[in-house]
Amino acid sequence: MMGVYFILIMEYTLFFYNKGGTKLKINDFIDFLKLPPNILAAISLVSGVILFAPRNFINKLYMIKFRDQFGFIIAIMFLISTAILIILSLIIIFKKVKSLIDSKKMRKARINYLLNADNYKVKLIKDFIKEETHTLQIQQNDGLTVELEHLGLISMAGNTQPVDFGYNNEMYLRYFLQPWVINLINNNEELKKKYKIK
Repeated sequence: MMGVYFILIMEYTLFFYNKGGTKLKINDFIDFLKLPPNILAAISLVSGVILFAPRNFINKLYMIKFRDQFGFIIAIMFLISTAILIILSLIIIFKKVKSLIDSKKMRKARINYLLNADNYKVKLIKDFIKEETHTLQIQQNDGLTVELEHLGLISMAGNTQPVDFGYNNEMYLRYFLQPWVINLINNNEELKKKYKIK
């Protein structure tokens, strides 16, 4: 596998070196750009050693002639693979930073929602917390149930479960309180007071 990618890289660099003397398919270059990061890192490391290692070290590897003859090609391999690795690293860092920022925003929004909840919502959430399994049978087609489920505070306790009907044909199903709600309340003094969690 590594050998195939190495040949593709050599084709690409020889194409520019010989000014079109070697045919290069655009798909070959695209395949090179899709190389896994570990292979790119290996290419960058090996080509970097060949380029920048002292002459006596390269001589011990019997690669002096190889470096002198293909130095330009090796340099292109090094630059391309290193550039892609740097870009991939920056993308990973950006995604992690964005994920942390989004997570903090989400946490703040959730805390604000729980702090600003009206008495009806507070009572229902407290009822969930009081239950050992944090599970209650509540009306499915109630506006508050729909809101809490939409916001991810509660979830239906299983896709298949018996349905109870009220006097006006209201559907009653079992729902459970999401663990993150309990964790937020337990780790926030204002929420503890509001929901009277000791």
